[in-house]
Amino acid sequence: MQLTVFFDVLCPYAWRTSRWLDLVVAQRPSVVIEWRYFSLEQINTPADSDWKIWNQTHDYAGAKEGWENFRGLNLFWGAEAVRRQSSTAFQTFRALAYEARHTDKSDVATRAGVAAVAARCGIDMTRYHADVQDCTLLSILQRDHEYAVAQYNAFGVPTLCFDEKNAVYVKLSEIVTAADALPLFDDISRDFTTRPWLVELKRPNP
Repeated sequence: MQLTVFFDVLCPYAWRTSRWLDLVVAQRPSVVIEWRYFSLEQINTPADSDWKIWNQTHDYAGAKEGWENFRGLNLFWGAEAVRRQSSTAFQTFRALAYEARHTDKSDVATRAGVAAVAARCGIDMTRYHADVQDCTLLSILQRDHEYAVAQYNAFGVPTLCFDEKNAVYVKLSEIVTAADALPLFDDISRDFTTRPWLVELKRPNP
């Protein structure tokens, strides 16, 4: 199965889903995941604003006042710089960046904070520092984000896309256990690919 997942490291729900899907892939290697970018900053920018995250510099103030600790640009930029060197290193970066943000509560809003994560991925850091100066890498963020909105009407992360029309936004309150990983994956996959009339499931009292 080929699965596309749109993510933003800033999001705790995306972090839990990332952990869950890593368990799925470990137990069922036939599931191949393409990780693509989706910016929470951008989607939460007022509709009448012409502000675009991919047009910012690394030291930008943020999309709106009070979002200084929720700046995601350097994470996207760093992730793509790592992926330019190695897809395996990118997977390591994704896991480490999530842990830095949500477990260690480390700084991942700044270029230096993201570089500290990248340095643990076994990559050429001289090349990395050159690549995070390359603004063309941000075109990949723009491409992914705009595609998610146009193709799936995506509004948040994580968004799991099973094909060109079947996508689902998943919200987990805790890390899924290894025993629950595959059953949950199979249930969601079946429900949202074979039942097009199933629009939303939501607990009224989470």
